[in-house]
Amino acid sequence: MNNSLYLKRYVETHPDNKMAWYLLGKDYAANGEQGKANYCFNRAEEVYEAFELSKVPSDIWKNYELRLLHLESEKDKKRKRIRRALLTVMLMILALLPSVDAPGSPADLVVYNQVKETEWAGVNQREEGDKRKGPLFTATATRDKKWSSALPQLLTNPDKLPEWTIALGMKRAGQWEIWFEKMPVLYGIHRAESGSIGIQPYKGVGTECDCKPLDDGALKIEAKTWAQRQVHIAVLSEAIQQFHDRNRRLPRSLEELTKPFPNNWLSGRSPEMKRLFPILVSANAGASGTDGEGLLHGQESGQVSQRLPDGYGSSPDGTAFFKQSLEVIIDRKNHRLGVVSGSVLIRNYEVGLGRDEKTPLGDFRISDKVINPNGSATGTYGSRGMQLSDSNYAIHGTQDINSIGGNESEGCIRMHRKDVEELFDLVPMGTKVRIEEGVLPGGLVIPKERFALKHSAEQSNPRKVYHWLD
Repeated sequence: MNNSLYLKRYVETHPDNKMAWYLLGKDYAANGEQGKANYCFNRAEEVYEAFELSKVPSDIWKNYELRLLHLESEKDKKRKRIRRALLTVMLMILALLPSVDAPGSPADLVVYNQVKETEWAGVNQREEGDKRKGPLFTATATRDKKWSSALPQLLTNPDKLPEWTIALGMKRAGQWEIWFEKMPVLYGIHRAESGSIGIQPYKGVGTECDCKPLDDGALKIEAKTWAQRQVHIAVLSEAIQQFHDRNRRLPRSLEELTKPFPNNWLSGRSPEMKRLFPILVSANAGASGTDGEGLLHGQESGQVSQRLPDGYGSSPDGTAFFKQSLEVIIDRKNHRLGVVSGSVLIRNYEVGLGRDEKTPLGDFRISDKVINPNGSATGTYGSRGMQLSDSNYAIHGTQDINSIGGNESEGCIRMHRKDVEELFDLVPMGTKVRIEEGVLPGGLVIPKERFALKHSAEQSNPRKVYHWLD
């Protein structure tokens, strides 16, 4: 049986496997059947573009084709054995027949060269205190619960990959990619010294290949630490951005961002911020020329021209994961407040809003950040308040927690105490706030281990009595 017939049989039973369609198209093209080839390439969609227009090594898809053909050949042999067995002692022969495993669920793209377990020993079994360079982490949202859906973009420039790259999995909710506390390890990409690429799935995310998934236990702590660092980088980058936009220069020290009210761009600091501040500022100063003059015009917050330390970057060139400004989105229809960067939803809280649509739609900025705006955490506005531009609206805590999730305020955004205190630390002064309708998912995105900074300055405002609309 020729390759085309094997591949045709495979796509008949796995019509969603775009990689199989691509391979069948390549085989038709090699035999001069261009019409059939074009049909298959259309069915392959983004897989065709990834392999035809990028620098993905051809040996990756060729190795997969050999594996697929082998599996289909084994299935064909099995069918013939069964037919012969039915002519004699069917039940006995069937009981003795060995099983032949085929790939589990069909995938949009399965590019798989199984990595020998010994090759992964270094990344999975590093001892405590080991000083060897750890793997590069990144995160991606799977499509239709298939871990392989993001492989084309990661393999576009395989020559730039480090020895180990570990991809964590974000969930999807409509247009949003969900950033959460314990993202599972989807797969690892191993780049050998010879340049060959191996892709190894991990346990707990389902399998799309005839392979043995590895245990991600040894990587969980490192993965969680990396994910937490990305949030610290995003918050610090946003504070630097907003400070510059207001003062037309870069902050000269971390202390300049953490002054007492009303100059509390950041509510506090963390060890990560202390380490990263000089790196982010020096990189941006170098890019802008003179002490930040003209900084980030047309440049996204979080982008730096200097490599982050090992364990902080998310790409081979050492840049951070979040490359777009932080924003707060308030969904008036779904009673949600989200903290986002581009299409990534970092937090999603339940909030209380104004009756009779008194919470206005529109764009605002966080203009004041105040601890205990009524002088006490038990006041009307709770323990934290963030004023929206030059208005009487604010995001704040409340003593009427039963109003959260409903429309009972005079227009302000009410939050649970733990939520508003975390938000106060997450979003620097000046952060953009958008109030819209029906844009956020209903599911909450709240970690067990809250984001918290060490407060280093007085952030109450005893000289002012706030009269927000509550």
